[in-house]
Amino acid sequence: MEYIKSKFTGLAIYAVALMSFCLWVFMLFFVRGIKTFSGLLSDYLILLLLVVLLFFVLNIFKSVKYIIIKGDKLTYYSFCRPFGKTLYFSDYVGKIVFRERSAAGSYSVVYLIDKKNRTVCKLMGLHYKNFGWIISAIPLRTMDFKPTMKDDFKLFFGGRITIKEGSNEKNAQKKRNKFMIAVQIAAVIGMSLMILGYLTRWLLG
Repeated sequence: MEYIKSKFTGLAIYAVALMSFCLWVFMLFFVRGIKTFSGLLSDYLILLLLVVLLFFVLNIFKSVKYIIIKGDKLTYYSFCRPFGKTLYFSDYVGKIVFRERSAAGSYSVVYLIDKKNRTVCKLMGLHYKNFGWIISAIPLRTMDFKPTMKDDFKLFFGGRITIKEGSNEKNAQKKRNKFMIAVQIAAVIGMSLMILGYLTRWLLG
């Protein structure tokens, strides 16, 4: 039976390598933080920053999936699903396809929609060379949906939204693009400052 396998872009491989390094840095920060934790407000703020950045890193790991589409099913493997997960298209009523914009550029995004009209399984074109083939290989109808900035906020933080076909609002695309770019830039700046602070302490040490 014919099947489609995803092919990663160089950016996806670079992102996984960078996030792996960041996880290593997080572990060092965590151990150091436990040893020097004094209960001051600054310590709690640093801990909160670590949690937010850790969520951001794990979200990137989760989004990079190795995909195999064969017949009536889609199987993917990821950092969070090392043994794989299989989705059967008969359990879904459609898919939504729209574009996201980030500091890395504009790319397509696909969500499967379950029988409760809820979003499931995000696939990001940013990670794949053959994303067009992947979209075409999913035998589900494309539903008419334009996400709002509120929808983007929920989806970015791992939430699920209910799809109402034809929903839209004025300037929604521009707002959501600005929001996604702002969130990603803030996360990158925070991560960079954290790594720089650790390296400075280590060197002066």
